[in-house]
Amino acid sequence: MDKYELMWLENAAIRFVTRMNNKTNELIINTGLWAGDTPIVMDDIKLLARDLNTLNLGDKSKEVIRDVMRNEERVKLEVEKYLWMIEQYNIKLVPKDHKDYPYSWKKLSGMPPLIFARGDTSILSKISRCGSAAIVGSREASRYALYATGQFSSSLASKGVVIVSGLALGTDRKAHEACINAGGKTVAITAGGSDVVYPYQNKDLYERIIEDGVLITELPPGQEVMKQYFPSRNRLISALSDVCLIMEAGMYSGTLHTASFAGNQGKDVFVLPNSIYSDNCLGGLQLLRDGAEVLIDVDSVYERIVHETDIRRAVLKDGLQDEQDGKRDLRRLSRTDPEALSEDDWKTVVCDEISERPKNIDDLCISLGIPFSYLSSLVTMLETEGRIAIERGKYVLTIPNR
Repeated sequence: MDKYELMWLENAAIRFVTRMNNKTNELIINTGLWAGDTPIVMDDIKLLARDLNTLNLGDKSKEVIRDVMRNEERVKLEVEKYLWMIEQYNIKLVPKDHKDYPYSWKKLSGMPPLIFARGDTSILSKISRCGSAAIVGSREASRYALYATGQFSSSLASKGVVIVSGLALGTDRKAHEACINAGGKTVAITAGGSDVVYPYQNKDLYERIIEDGVLITELPPGQEVMKQYFPSRNRLISALSDVCLIMEAGMYSGTLHTASFAGNQGKDVFVLPNSIYSDNCLGGLQLLRDGAEVLIDVDSVYERIVHETDIRRAVLKDGLQDEQDGKRDLRRLSRTDPEALSEDDWKTVVCDEISERPKNIDDLCISLGIPFSYLSSLVTMLETEGRIAIERGKYVLTIPNR
């Protein structure tokens, strides 16, 4: 393990054994005492602690720094434990600047700065080119739901789509199995350390995924599965996917968390129609009533995935970086000197905002900070030009924002 990976490991230990979190990290960055090109480690914390009284930080942030200092020895021991387990289980580190770190996560807030993986991490970067689908549902799924899960998973996998799920019993297991059996690639995101087999009944599948797919988690090695980690795991499942397929869900199912995260992230949610007389299906039916799409055939799902991958390919083309830099300059001007932007500039800013995720006009008005009347005029022109469209109440790009 090189020095840079060791720094990330120490940063992970600080975040998981003290009160340090991503918000405090951001506040530390704003002090100007941290270079920003490497993860925060104990040496950085010591520097901050030395000048704590003169820093422009709130009392809570200062107490977090003191807490890290009090736990310096514990952090050191935790790093040693991680190192042993990483070697023992062949665990790989994928920090946010790694070539295999998921591209879609870079576009969303709240994503983990470091993930721990077992298996083929190149599958994560493959998603940018081939697309991905989250397939989730009940742990006690009906025969109908399991049959449909197998059909959709294997069909999408045969088209090169990466299948993402949570390695749970029932639907998740069927999705992973069908994908691997079809010769596809699958990603399992777990709610514990990557060395922890959970549930133990899936040990055989766990080993197959490590061999033929990749298993990832934001939690460090040795971390046991806990109930509070599942919602966080579910947000990563939806964030890694272009579309989210809900195969079966009760009214209080954790699957609904995944669907909710997907909607908030601007992802399309498809729901398999099920019996109105089964309690295990009422959550999915509720999603359909709230506007989710009916899952009927593979082709409609695949078309949506292709649309998303086409946009990504355009964004990732060589030579587009300069254009992206120009867009960032426009965004800065829209805040500091909005009158300096032309009408075409404002159209670019609106399209750039929508490219992050679909938004309704109220969201755009708030995020861009421009008058509603002017924004209405802009989106009307963009619709007329065929550059944006409304889908389920939100504006989406119809062509890549170039």
